[in-house]
Amino acid sequence: MATPLTPASPTHLAPSYATPAWLLRGLTNEPGVLSLYAGRLRLVTAEGVVFDAPLGAVERLAFPWYQGSGGLRVTVGGRRHRVTLSRPKGAAFPAARLLDAGSRADAGTDRAAPVTVHTVLEGRGAGRVWRTLLDA
Repeated sequence: MATPLTPASPTHLAPSYATPAWLLRGLTNEPGVLSLYAGRLRLVTAEGVVFDAPLGAVERLAFPWYQGSGGLRVTVGGRRHRVTLSRPKGAAFPAARLLDAGSRADAGTDRAAPVTVHTVLEGRGAGRVWRTLLDA
């Protein structure tokens, strides 16, 4: 289940949306959290920030048909990133500190449970929300 959706605007201080995401890198899949915050798209993994850019600076954004809304390709600063929103088989879960950081930053909404996406269907549901938010 993804975090509750809150109104999005460039001046809004709480994250609009955040879900676990996995950065696809060939044979490895690095777990992290994809978030939309104050008009900025951000992917953070245990290694650090992969990208953090205003939506206007995102050069290309696509939801490939073969991932069935469960993944996206983002190009920021000339670098292409492949991201999936459902946990690949055998991949680790995002670190609890990454998920907790999203909870603390989202102080304006009432959340009963931490952010989790375990199945393909939940990932596709999160992808549909991302597609709506990003107008891709």
